[in-house]
Amino acid sequence: MTTFDDLNKSARQFLTRLFEQTGGESSRQLSMYEIGSGLGWEREAASRAAQDLMADGLVEIRTLSGGIGLSAAGAEAMRAVLGAGSPSSAQPRLGTGRILDPPVCQSVMQVCDGIKAAAGSLGLDFDSLAELVADLKTVADQLGSPKPKTAVVRESLRSIEGVLKRFAGNKHLADVRALIEE
Repeated sequence: MTTFDDLNKSARQFLTRLFEQTGGESSRQLSMYEIGSGLGWEREAASRAAQDLMADGLVEIRTLSGGIGLSAAGAEAMRAVLGAGSPSSAQPRLGTGRILDPPVCQSVMQVCDGIKAAAGSLGLDFDSLAELVADLKTVADQLGSPKPKTAVVRESLRSIEGVLKRFAGNKHLADVRALIEE
């Protein structure tokens, strides 16, 4: 069986991002191109990394349009690397509850703090930066509430996703998408 250490750097990055965004769940599916885009790669590079991981039995193809998912072996390999016995070590998602759970609030705060720290280097125009700041403030206000509303945080994160998608296909975009995926 192929292990994480047997993989080249690109394959390790791709598999790690897939694991994070699926929460380690083999049943979830994502676009190989979106994963690659989140890593700053062109479509060809994403396709090549996904195909290499498919050949190693760590990733499975789900749709002909680029939908992929972790295989059971891929999830197991990542858990072994992370030292985790369950998918709970992956970044939590917002979920469908009306009120956010404390671990989810912590993840949202970490993602937003990363975006704030990088905001000046994202190459945003003034209006986009103002929009981003307003959305980050809305999220921070909700997280400061005794009962932070999932719907408000989700919509603010979707707006942040829209800004990041226009100007900066980077790690922050993938982190935001990982939070809001249902």
